[in-house]
Amino acid sequence: MAGSTKAAAAAQPKTTEAPPRESMSLQEKFVKLREAVPAITQRQHSEGVKYKFAKIFDVYELLTPAMNQYGVNFDIVAEQATRHTENGDPMYFTSFQQNTQRGSRIVWVYEADLTIRWTNADKPDDILEVTLHALGTNDGGPDKAKGSAWTYCLKYYLFEKFGIDQGDDDPDMSDHASEGTPPAQNRPTAPQNGAGGRNTQPSGQTAQNGRTSAQRPLSDAQLSRMYRKGEDAGITQAQINERIAKSYGQQDPHNMTRAQYDEICNLLDAEVKKQQGGNANV
Repeated sequence: MAGSTKAAAAAQPKTTEAPPRESMSLQEKFVKLREAVPAITQRQHSEGVKYKFAKIFDVYELLTPAMNQYGVNFDIVAEQATRHTENGDPMYFTSFQQNTQRGSRIVWVYEADLTIRWTNADKPDDILEVTLHALGTNDGGPDKAKGSAWTYCLKYYLFEKFGIDQGDDDPDMSDHASEGTPPAQNRPTAPQNGAGGRNTQPSGQTAQNGRTSAQRPLSDAQLSRMYRKGEDAGITQAQINERIAKSYGQQDPHNMTRAQYDEICNLLDAEVKKQQGGNANV
């Protein structure tokens, strides 16, 4: 009987106790934070948006208690403009007029480099600083463009930093303001998800615009990136839209496929390399 008890005890895996929090380095604490947030379940956050996605608050809901437990602080300590006016003043916001099937609208663009600092609360000299590039658009005003940029930047940084599993593919939402607002009426809505998060429509079925059902409209941030490339090449938004309409038959650039979008961006990148300034056609 005693022998069997000893054998059973020997068969149990040995567990190592975590070192005291006060003796852990910041990097050791990062490992504990990663263990605390292995995965996040995507949720449907409103009736207007039918597909599921993870918001930054879903990350904070799991990450913040672990940061409190292990003594890790997280701060945004600097905001540096990446664009400047002709006289050298920092320029965080720009805007452009976007023509859609519903009419024209002013879209605000925020862009900056953010410096974030991780601090070991038990050893304040043990820090890590990281610079992130934030870019966001919104037609609700410059404040909302900044909020979109910061939210997206931090959310995807934390996903990558801690290897957080989202389960299903993270949808590229039709616009940054869509968290809680219905998608534009003139754009295809994201497909409904069935059991297990899979698309209930056959993957080979195509919509009238030639896109597969698994594809979603391009986001405002993607179009802003494309127009910025055009600006660097001396090509106007109107010229880019005209090329898209002629080449792909798309009056609304949001409805391009990703392959078409990549092709336009590659053409603009090539144009930048060839010219130093002035207007040119895509």
